[in-house]
Amino acid sequence: MTASIHARDISLALGARHILEGADLAVDPGQRIGLVGPNGVGKSTLLKLLAGQLHADKGTITRNPANAIVGYLSQEPERSDETVRDHVARRTGVTAAQEALDAATVALAAGEGGADDQYSDALDHWLSIGAADFDSRIGDVWAGLGLHERLLDERMPVLSGGEAARVGLAVLLLARFDVFLLDEPTNDLDLDGLDRLEKFVLGQSAGCVIVSHDRTFLQRTITHVVEIDEFSHG
Repeated sequence: MTASIHARDISLALGARHILEGADLAVDPGQRIGLVGPNGVGKSTLLKLLAGQLHADKGTITRNPANAIVGYLSQEPERSDETVRDHVARRTGVTAAQEALDAATVALAAGEGGADDQYSDALDHWLSIGAADFDSRIGDVWAGLGLHERLLDERMPVLSGGEAARVGLAVLLLARFDVFLLDEPTNDLDLDGLDRLEKFVLGQSAGCVIVSHDRTFLQRTITHVVEIDEFSHG
């Protein structure tokens, strides 16, 4: 699916602090946008707004088509107490898609009103997110990254920093999003991981917005630069 997301006249304040004021951003297929600005200026906040994890005080954010899958992948420095397999499934959206399909299946079996449409939408999303072949794909990606299969059943907190970084890269390689929002994706990656990440980004036809302090990575991958101004908040 070719998809775009447009933010218009976005404003957001947290208490007395204005994070964004009248901000506009268009992300279209094939664009790889480097989102830059000083620390604390609101780069991650803008990604979360685009992903629907936060809601603006003012302005509109539209997806075209409306059912486009916009994925926000942060570094998640605090590791949840879940298995690696569950962690990857959750962050790629597979877990949520499976839960929605299961609920729609129950509603359909119970003959609830509107269950046909609910099931059809849930199934379409389940297929689009890559849930159908997730188990086979995770094996291929795991092998390609040189990760041991037993690691999938380990708990996230026991991973080393290098292992956690590779798991984060695996999430990205397995994700089936229409628009990618990447928050510091290069953190803790070794040279091989950086090379794989670069090839993945360059090979995307989907729109991407990337926040990164690695200017070399941005220079090698992005097509556009967007700066959040620390004074105007636009």
